[in-house]
Amino acid sequence: MNSASPCVCRTQRCLAEEPLEVECDACGLDPICQVLDYAEAGSGVPEGVLLRRLPVARGETLFQANGVSSSIFAVKSGSFKTYIPSTGKGDRVIGFHQPGELIGVEAVSSGSYPCTARALEPSSVCELWILRLPEAGRPNEVVQQALIQLLGSEVAFSHIVATTLIQQNGEQRLAAFLLNISHRRLERGLPESEFCLQMSRADIANYLGLASETVSRLLTLFQNQGLITLRRKQVLLRDHAGLMSIIEPN
Repeated sequence: MNSASPCVCRTQRCLAEEPLEVECDACGLDPICQVLDYAEAGSGVPEGVLLRRLPVARGETLFQANGVSSSIFAVKSGSFKTYIPSTGKGDRVIGFHQPGELIGVEAVSSGSYPCTARALEPSSVCELWILRLPEAGRPNEVVQQALIQLLGSEVAFSHIVATTLIQQNGEQRLAAFLLNISHRRLERGLPESEFCLQMSRADIANYLGLASETVSRLLTLFQNQGLITLRRKQVLLRDHAGLMSIIEPN
């Protein structure tokens, strides 16, 4: 086989070897966990302040829109989508969340979740009970500073995602979407060029403000141009620079 040609078998093998869980030091909850000394045996923090590696089945709802907020969740493994339910024109997909990323942070100030979160595949999460943080036995100012750091990082992350995906046409939006996922995985210590798109084409289209047919057509176009290799939900980014040139043409 020509060395320049992608190997789907290689893609499958890399995906099979991909870490099932993100490392704790690459997780969005790490600032809080450091304060709580969860890396140390016998941290003395009461049970229930942080619940670790809770399994979530595919299709299971983590929390619902307008539900009372008591926790922040970190994706330990798997992936989730967040959406705003609607009885009229259909649900509005507002995000996809990968290992190491936080879900439910927006509800800290309002007291209720603004969206619904649902698992796209068998997943696991760590759950931080915000209301029980005072029970952790740590100085309030230290915990508050860690929480501010956590929230600040999440705001910066959301800004980057939003600005990256504001593009003029469908090709630019989809190219930015793929590169954004790649960059986020790199930040969490996960393989950035080979991954599974667990969300449906319809969900991607909903998120990007495109038609499902447009997303499918553009993915095929990118593959024909040698930018990516697709096999069902598996994607291999072959030409990062080529995708970037779509977003920022000369």
